Amino acid sequence: MRFAHNFYNWDRDWDNDLDLRLRLTKETGYEGFEAKPAAIGAPPEVVKAKCEALGISCVAIGGGIRESVDYAYAAGAGIVRSGVSKEECARWVEYAGERGIIITIHNHLSVQNRGKGAVETREELLQYLDERPGVYGCPDTGHLLLCGSDPVQTIRNMGERCAYIHLKDIDPEAVGKANRGGSSFWELGTGALDLPGVMKALEDVGFDGWVTVERDCRVEDYAQSARNMRQVFSDMGY
Repeated sequence: MRFAHNFYNWDRDWDNDLDLRLRLTKETGYEGFEAKPAAIGAPPEVVKAKCEALGISCVAIGGGIRESVDYAYAAGAGIVRSGVSKEECARWVEYAGERGIIITIHNHLSVQNRGKGAVETREELLQYLDERPGVYGCPDTGHLLLCGSDPVQTIRNMGERCAYIHLKDIDPEAVGKANRGGSSFWELGTGALDLPGVMKALEDVGFDGWVTVERDCRVEDYAQSARNMRQVFSDMGY
């Protein structure tokens, strides 16, 4: 497994400083990063060159399907996070595959769209994958817990279709409450997430891809928080 850090974890005051965010990604112990094109704020060719110079990877790109695939291809990323309709699934899987990219779907609590096609729970994530051959899963452990779903069971149910993962932790009091406010998210390793169980499940299903660490809340020292979360994995032998 290799570990990445989401640009969303950084201070918003750094949003216009790509070099700083890339440098801190490496200095805090991560091998790569995920972001959306607008959050990166630079052409993909520039990102690729900067990553090669630093020895880190642009791991995944989120956003609309065409924008994500095209940007990922030019930036050297092999994963996109984007939704696709059942009707156009085969087309986009082929389009991405021709460029060496896989499409993944990420479960996300969406209070306003509950029951209207949102992919939030374990069951909804598995159904989405069943209905879209060639699309892989990117389970988000924090949002699963907020919905009352078990991340460990979700990973085991997904099996080899789990190709990417977002690891985030939450306040134990928030489990199953469907409240995604920033205060619900805690630094990885300090909340309700059964992180050893998640890592064991990933190993058991043969996962050997990218793990992206997320926090989704504002903190006083962003770099130290990133280091703390990477240290959690080092203490576990990763």
